[in-house]
Amino acid sequence: MTDFHGFDPDLLTSFAGTLDSLAGHAAGLHQQLTTLLDGVQQNLPAGQKASNDPALQQLVTVFPGIVWPPLPQQAPAPSGPNAPLPAKLTSELGTMQGEIKRRITQLKGVQVFAAAGYPVDAASVFLDEKAPDGKKVDAALKALQALQHTDFGVNGDTDDLDDLAATLTGLTSAELDAVITKASPADLAHYNELMNDHGDSGWNPFDSNGVSAQSRDTTLDTLLSRLGPENFDKFLAAFPSVQPDFTGTGAYKDGENTQNGVNASGLHWGVPTDPLIADGVSVDDIHQRGLGDCWYFSSLCSVAQRDPKFIQDGIKQNPNGTVSVRVWDQGGNFRWVTVTPDLLVDGDGYPVSATGSGDTWPGYYEKAFAIAFGGDKGYGGIENNNPGKSVPYITGHSGGDIKTGGFLGIGKHEDKSIADLKKIFDSGKAITVLTPDGDEDNPPADLPDGYHTDHAYYVRRFTSDGKIVLGNPWGSPSPEVVVSQEQFDKYFVDPQEFEIP
Repeated sequence: MTDFHGFDPDLLTSFAGTLDSLAGHAAGLHQQLTTLLDGVQQNLPAGQKASNDPALQQLVTVFPGIVWPPLPQQAPAPSGPNAPLPAKLTSELGTMQGEIKRRITQLKGVQVFAAAGYPVDAASVFLDEKAPDGKKVDAALKALQALQHTDFGVNGDTDDLDDLAATLTGLTSAELDAVITKASPADLAHYNELMNDHGDSGWNPFDSNGVSAQSRDTTLDTLLSRLGPENFDKFLAAFPSVQPDFTGTGAYKDGENTQNGVNASGLHWGVPTDPLIADGVSVDDIHQRGLGDCWYFSSLCSVAQRDPKFIQDGIKQNPNGTVSVRVWDQGGNFRWVTVTPDLLVDGDGYPVSATGSGDTWPGYYEKAFAIAFGGDKGYGGIENNNPGKSVPYITGHSGGDIKTGGFLGIGKHEDKSIADLKKIFDSGKAITVLTPDGDEDNPPADLPDGYHTDHAYYVRRFTSDGKIVLGNPWGSPSPEVVVSQEQFDKYFVDPQEFEIP
């Protein structure tokens, strides 16, 4: 046995060789099976098949019931990923053994790396990347430690920080993890401080210090997506901007979401056990829970309803367990925001972050938005706002108020008819609406079922009798809200429309 972190390179090498040998025999097996089935088919009455299995029936090349002429000479077995079995195994087994051999090269390289005294995180042992190089680790550590010398010359430190970012992001996962493990917390924290410090160094009032927020975030997102899980806490302590704060939220202050009653007592981080995406993305997966960000989720729901694939394509899980979410900013700049796998839970471990139907993707969309939009306030910065401000972050396209009626365009948005909204919706756009503040303890008698004050909804559809059906981002079991024109005029405000990518 040559076991290393649960892997045996010698046994894996032997296994890859066996797969390679089997791949070489797949074409011959295909031809033999085709000959056998063709012979059976020629001796069967018309209408009977040599096999009822669809995969095997693909191999029959003669017409049923025809005994003459004799079997033709067999053509070479087809190949490639679209070939029928067993010829398909030539491609599949060949690809598989090739991937295993690449990972064995990485595995043996990591063994040498570890033997030289470099720390190895188990998550990086069998990755599909180049074998780690200790010299690159040493060079990165030296460059990081050099940042303690604050005199970077009259041109400032931006170029030095850019060079260090290029060095760190160019490392393999194993190399990067070794750097973070060996680096002192002080060196990492100082690096973060310098990236965010744009003040005058004293040498030159026109020098360039720090890096842009976009450059900083891109670097940190890349590093976090590759880092070993054992170093998450150390990384978050040094670079706190990658973990959104939650202490400014109503959920934390009140111990609950006072609007829907979701408990948030004992709010803390916990890693969910459900998969990222259980069975595709659906708008009905979205369940806003303990945070007051219905305005964001009404926008996300409106997009997920019209184009779920767009939402699914915008989220991915990395090999180290982190999750990256596609986000734009108000300037139209695109990035993948990478977040750690933990989400907010209450004291009993129940989710306070948004949830799905057996999956977790809504919670990670929410967490990434808390970083991109909430900034230093984190989750506290994404409570109580307008859907129009969140849509550009979700789609990269802006939305806008639906123009109102009235003389010369001056009037109340309530005057917009449901028939007009339906035309907009039928054109392919998404629509959200808000409800104003009010006293839910003493509601008017004509309020529609499922109505809540100070809340955001999204349009799901329209009825044949001229009513509008609204969805609640709280999700099931919250009912759809079916609204007449009169109710819409009285109890809903600020309808907005958005382009769907």
